Amino acid sequence: MKKLIAALALSGAAFAGVAHAADVGPVMDQKDWFVKIGGTFVTPDSAGTLPRLLRPVTVSNAFTGSVEAGRFFGDRFSLSLTAGIPPTHDILVSGAKAGTVTLGAVALDGQFHLINKGPFDLYIGGGLAYNMYFSNTVPGVSSVDSGFAPVLQAGAEYKVSESIGVFVDVKKEFFTTTVHHALGPFQERLDPLAVTAGVAFHF
Repeated sequence: MKKLIAALALSGAAFAGVAHAADVGPVMDQKDWFVKIGGTFVTPDSAGTLPRLLRPVTVSNAFTGSVEAGRFFGDRFSLSLTAGIPPTHDILVSGAKAGTVTLGAVALDGQFHLINKGPFDLYIGGGLAYNMYFSNTVPGVSSVDSGFAPVLQAGAEYKVSESIGVFVDVKKEFFTTTVHHALGPFQERLDPLAVTAGVAFHF
């Protein structure tokens, strides 16, 4: 949660200098549809324990690309679907790399736009994500369960024109999965924080 608060503070600070300009800047026509493309840094807040050996299991950070497509319903509300290239994370057992795991997610979120005048857009939201297991290289692990998880979202965008903007977006999932290991299944908390920066297109 501390990582989420820090990331939200940074995203807000990055656009604080233009917040006042949003109130006095030019009025832009609201486009109904948007697509956001960017690079995403994923930071799991992971914790688990290997059965019998009682050794801690954690998941490393990873970088990937993502796309968010959505539609506005008036000036204040929007709905979006986010997907990306499934990132591959290192799996650490007692701090040592034991292999990798590839996981992906698709999120359906609703946003409330606190500021959406002129070039500046500040929003908060939330929704539901589905986390998908693809593969792993960890000895003894046969699979990892896929599953749904709640998501919180916040972000900001600065439009350089009516059709193009730059944005920072933060999503926080709350997801715990089951890892199927030869020593027995165990719970692994992932709770990833995903910070994305990129370009938005409006049409």
